[in-house]
Amino acid sequence: MKRTKFVAVLVSALGAAALVAGGAVHAADKESKGPTITADLAKNLKAAQDALKAQKYDEAISKLKDAQAQKGKKTEYDNYIINSMLAMSYYSEKDYQNAAPLLRETAMSQYSNPEQSKQWLTAVMGIFYQEKNYPDCITVGQELVKRGSTQSDVYTTIALSQTALGKNKEAAQTVQQIIDKQQKPEEKLLAFQWNAYLKANDPADASKVVEQLVKYYPKPDYWLNALSPLLRLNIQDAHLQLDVFRLMNEVGVLTRPGDYSEMAGLALDQGYPGETVAVLQKAFANNVFTDPRDVGRYQHLLTGAQQRADADQKSLPQQEQQAQSAASGDALVSVGAAYLNYGQADKAVDLINQGITKGNLKYADQANLLLGIAELHAHKNADARKAFDKVAGSSNENYARLGKLWALHAEGAANPRTAQN
Repeated sequence: MKRTKFVAVLVSALGAAALVAGGAVHAADKESKGPTITADLAKNLKAAQDALKAQKYDEAISKLKDAQAQKGKKTEYDNYIINSMLAMSYYSEKDYQNAAPLLRETAMSQYSNPEQSKQWLTAVMGIFYQEKNYPDCITVGQELVKRGSTQSDVYTTIALSQTALGKNKEAAQTVQQIIDKQQKPEEKLLAFQWNAYLKANDPADASKVVEQLVKYYPKPDYWLNALSPLLRLNIQDAHLQLDVFRLMNEVGVLTRPGDYSEMAGLALDQGYPGETVAVLQKAFANNVFTDPRDVGRYQHLLTGAQQRADADQKSLPQQEQQAQSAASGDALVSVGAAYLNYGQADKAVDLINQGITKGNLKYADQANLLLGIAELHAHKNADARKAFDKVAGSSNENYARLGKLWALHAEGAANPRTAQN
């Protein structure tokens, strides 16, 4: 909390108490509706109050110390008034070390109403954080939470203090208490939590957070981190590798020349010349290939793939007919995927579904993944998520990971609160 704002809060909160002190000079012998200060203290406290109003803080501190030194028994209310006015004076003098404990004691007093206590404890927490007294900052913050504070600043200050002490996992869990209250988690909170789990060497929880980042804030950097477990693998399964490239292409992180060329080659090898054409056309549109030899090589590949795609597209009705009589559903899935590459998503959904129903699939995980992709392109997001969830439940750990990421992409695409950045 800024100094000027805190002083205003403190002046307002202490105003009624200080007036009681002043009123006691004239009406100490009258029945009071609430607690009043001891009459013998009234002179010094009234002088301190006047000095505070005149911003003569040294004078106010002197008068308040005189009141503290006066002989005679002081009530708890006397001490409350003295401490609160001293806290304000010290704070105004930027003497935070003396201000904080007095203000903390005042906030915990029975004479502070709940709202005053929260305001003052919030100020104390700010002082402790500013002074890098992180243990006390955390303690005061947790007291605020116990008293029902819901301010995000309280939780973030606790979390920052925990991070400063190396308690990164605790910091991530503190931030989760804010996230749980938000309909759409703030990006900065998720990013903080993700980094905290990474510092705590907790990759499992870090992975869960980055999944939330790609769901709500599908930026390339977040997607690359979400995909990193798969990208680090030396994938020998050509079908899995192509499916990883498909997600990379879908979410905008297929950027390197080698990735484009490898995806184009894999698609062509697996019988999808239409996909090869689409990938290479995108690469040329984005000026991915800069080496003249690469430009010539892949332009030649694109020309050949286009010829094959033209023939493939014309033969699709015949391929479909042959696939209907095949023993397994693989051929139907393959024809459906081909229709998807030529922009016929609804036809693709129908045929891939038929193939999965027929069964005896050699690549069941890929079939369900292709179904989800086709449904996503057909704007059937709920159905797509179901298909991806099925892949996410695969016994193949890599396909399970890929299915989960596709499901998050589908959920994000259907979520109007997702930031498309």
